[in-house]
Amino acid sequence: MEAQKKQRYDRQLRMWGEHGQEALERCKLCLLNGSATGTEALKNLVLPGIGSFTVIDGALVTARDLGNNFFLEEADLGRPRAECVTRLLKELNEHVRGSYVHEDVGSLIRTNPAFLDDFSLVIATQLTEPSLRLLASACRERSLPLVVLRSYGLVGTVRVAPIEHVLVEAHSDNTPSDLRVVDPFPELLAFARDRFGHVDTLSSSERKHVPYVVLLLHAVAEYKAAHGGALPSSYKEKQAIKAALGALAERWFGEGGAADALNVEEAKAAVNTALSAPSIPPSARAVMAEAEARLSAQKPTLPPEPGQSPTFVPDPSTIRARNFWILAAALARFVRAEGKGTLPLLGVLPDMTADTSSYVELANIYRAKAAADAARVHAHAVAIAHDAGLPDDAVPVEQTVRLCKNAHSLQWLRFRSLDEELTPASARAAQLGALLDEGGDAPAAALYVLLRAADAFHARYNRWPGTMDDDIESDVPLLKQCVGQLLSEYRQGGATLTIRDDLVFEMCRYGAAELHTVAAIVGGVASQEVLKLVTGQYVPLNNTYIYNGLNGTGVVAEL
Repeated sequence: MEAQKKQRYDRQLRMWGEHGQEALERCKLCLLNGSATGTEALKNLVLPGIGSFTVIDGALVTARDLGNNFFLEEADLGRPRAECVTRLLKELNEHVRGSYVHEDVGSLIRTNPAFLDDFSLVIATQLTEPSLRLLASACRERSLPLVVLRSYGLVGTVRVAPIEHVLVEAHSDNTPSDLRVVDPFPELLAFARDRFGHVDTLSSSERKHVPYVVLLLHAVAEYKAAHGGALPSSYKEKQAIKAALGALAERWFGEGGAADALNVEEAKAAVNTALSAPSIPPSARAVMAEAEARLSAQKPTLPPEPGQSPTFVPDPSTIRARNFWILAAALARFVRAEGKGTLPLLGVLPDMTADTSSYVELANIYRAKAAADAARVHAHAVAIAHDAGLPDDAVPVEQTVRLCKNAHSLQWLRFRSLDEELTPASARAAQLGALLDEGGDAPAAALYVLLRAADAFHARYNRWPGTMDDDIESDVPLLKQCVGQLLSEYRQGGATLTIRDDLVFEMCRYGAAELHTVAAIVGGVASQEVLKLVTGQYVPLNNTYIYNGLNGTGVVAEL
């Protein structure tokens, strides 16, 4: 990456690395409707350097747009909105390519869904439910990630709607301890033996700087010798290890001298985690099982994406997903063979009290072992790629190393389609009921139902409730009818929901207005989810975010 870009994108490179930035710069994004909500989301993607974007919008700029969209000027009144917002968005980042199409979005979706073939991700804003269903279906046919945004008065929603999402770099704060004390590898045992094999012959100063990993190895070895080779596993047995470490400190430093032995205290603090046998999280096991199932079912063309023929030419995001499944299958082979039931070594040595030379040597031993494990995984990946008719270099070594470092946090997320969500027979009424917040002024479940009722109102009357200035109150009973029909459907699914009359009135009072403050929040949330999907890092929400502007809260639900 050139120096100018590194300087410009320094902060985000610290978050997702150069490989994440490269994925972002390869993304070709489509924004449907350049409304306030859409442009707020797109702004947050142009600034960090999305590769290119196209705004598709058939509307002309109105006075209403000028009141809520910062990417429009007074001189734009009456001009194509797509053209105007594109011009100002491009000014944010000269490295981003931007274009526009002045065409009605609903008509384009109905008559020419093939326009989606040019893009790698779609953001849709302010669409009616019929258009949204057609769009979602067309995106799923193409395995094209879709993110749907909506601002409606003081209510906002974000719906993340790919078919599936595979995740390597979750950036979790809960990185497991992986010191392999209970099952040490030969190089680690050799280090402990050669450098500290006769611990009682060390000087007092040297004893204070024995790495606590070595102290744990020593204590475990003594325990095994006294218990017929059995490892400490229960809480009581681990307490015995702590007691043995305390006795060692007293033998070394005399009674009361253990307080000066920081390395001994570090060893005692690490007993519970370091003495636990390495385990494979359920999510990683599920990923490996799915990878092997796909490998078995789709030889020798591993693996075409859903809806694609085996000979299709994948785009970079598809290649990333393909390589993920190849590497996950390779990881499964490693676990069964060289790993003997464990994942590759992380190779991360925590800080500890030790002299510099011992710490550096120990850290290098862990790094070398991690590199050796990754090399074995990569060899399996090359074999799988070869069997699938792919070149031996189809999976880059750096991708293998990255997956091995994050093997404990692998995830495979599957998303319900919008049709499944919006079809009453399969609607998740129980999930909807779980959103009820009895203490709130406007429960998230109620807001969600009201938004769907507004869609039903629009389908019936070809306008949004409350958009006729003199007929706000007359629209209330009409909207209540739509609400009642939806509630009846949800009650059949087991949800017991009620919608207060004052909330129905509020929805009519909103008149489908886009408030900039709500648009900024909804657009901000949506752009973060797009970044997660594009870079393949951090865990995206599954699948719906509902923002309640009445009290400034938001919830996530799988609907």
